[in-house]
Amino acid sequence: MAEVNTGGGGGGKHQKKGRKSSGTPRVDMTPMVDLAFLLLTFFVLTSQLNKPKASELIVPKPLEKNDTNTTKIPDELAVTILLDGNKGKKIYYYEGKLPTESGKILDITMDPKKGLRRYILERNRKVIAAMNDLRNQFQAGKIDSLAYDTLPRTKKYKNQDDAPFFIVKWGGDATYGDVIDVIDELKIGDVSRYALTKISQPEYEVLSVRTGIKYKDMLPPGTNQ
Repeated sequence: MAEVNTGGGGGGKHQKKGRKSSGTPRVDMTPMVDLAFLLLTFFVLTSQLNKPKASELIVPKPLEKNDTNTTKIPDELAVTILLDGNKGKKIYYYEGKLPTESGKILDITMDPKKGLRRYILERNRKVIAAMNDLRNQFQAGKIDSLAYDTLPRTKKYKNQDDAPFFIVKWGGDATYGDVIDVIDELKIGDVSRYALTKISQPEYEVLSVRTGIKYKDMLPPGTNQ
């Protein structure tokens, strides 16, 4: 509240009648401080703290001896991404089976407009179109939120037999951040069919010829794996 400090002094004999003494206004901030603490307490009690979000990673199960239960991926659907440490801001990939010629291992950048994201969107365009149609139906009220979230149709669209399968492999000087960056691009492209594993020795050999780098994880020629 505001107060007016009138100072001391009463009226003297020369003070004119009917004239008020001048004073200095003073604002009492105590109620404002109380209000600030009340608001702070309110927002602390009613706010929800951000919960950590985990990203689902699909990692192949290690094969046991004489285990032939492997996932068969058609060559035309398989895309293998090789992360070797992003030298020169490039990552490498090949489609189908591992090529014997190093020139058939292609390089691409992480540029959102013309790099890996654009390639993923192009390869996964059929699934993306189906998912966009599903989202439009949800927004139009044709399907409810429960059906949208649990939806066998969502899994069907993302995991349909003709959807591309991306295999992300790391090695060399690749970091955890490099892997997460690629997974983020796959999520943006509505890709759910992907797996993570390490670069194999045959891939190291072809990639080494392609890049001219002798990777630390490469075995000497003729060494049994």
